[in-house]
Amino acid sequence: MKGLLIAGDRSGSGKTSITLALSALLSRSRTVQTFKVGMDYVDPSYLTGVTGRACRNLDDYVMNRDELEAVFSHGCRGADVAIVEGVRGLFEGAEALTDLGSTAAVAKHLALPVVLVVDARSITRSAAAIVKGFQAFDPDVAIRGVILNKISGARHREKTIRAVEHYCGIPVIGAIPRMEEMELAARYLGLVPYREGVGGEGFAERIDIIKSVIGEHVDLDALLEIA
Repeated sequence: MKGLLIAGDRSGSGKTSITLALSALLSRSRTVQTFKVGMDYVDPSYLTGVTGRACRNLDDYVMNRDELEAVFSHGCRGADVAIVEGVRGLFEGAEALTDLGSTAAVAKHLALPVVLVVDARSITRSAAAIVKGFQAFDPDVAIRGVILNKISGARHREKTIRAVEHYCGIPVIGAIPRMEEMELAARYLGLVPYREGVGGEGFAERIDIIKSVIGEHVDLDALLEIA
């Protein structure tokens, strides 16, 4: 079975909207099992809603390695692909000098390849420096692809992709434009659990905006090759 983890370079990078959209889009033709790092319940409610399978929490702080593997294995029964959404930045955790409680620890425990979401607003070559730094910080974390978010135009996209792929040696599988309507939709969805929002005025439209924009600008085939 295929599996991967979508992590952010920081909180607010856009990983939640991206994970939501990719899970929904892949669910059209596959059985997708989602997971969320940490004990959050709002994000998992959306991943459950768009896939029809209960999203499960994975937390390196409260679970040992055997428990993480058991929850992951049990959740993946009957699924074609597993998608794990990280929490905060990839290396944020409970302590300053260890990865306890971090997304990185979960990725290593479960041997999952990582797709790193980078907030590329107002940067080009610096995005490559960010990715290169993440690669060097812990080489045991298998960062295998990058999704650039908040891209402002064609030149911004082309220059940033070229820099990341040249300096970091991994593919950029998506470059998502900065769009006010998508940012507003994502901000709204983060306020209420899925069950409270579903059926409300404009709710489905907000989900559709996120799926449409991200689906147009992320290469799903390349994503699955990484998994």
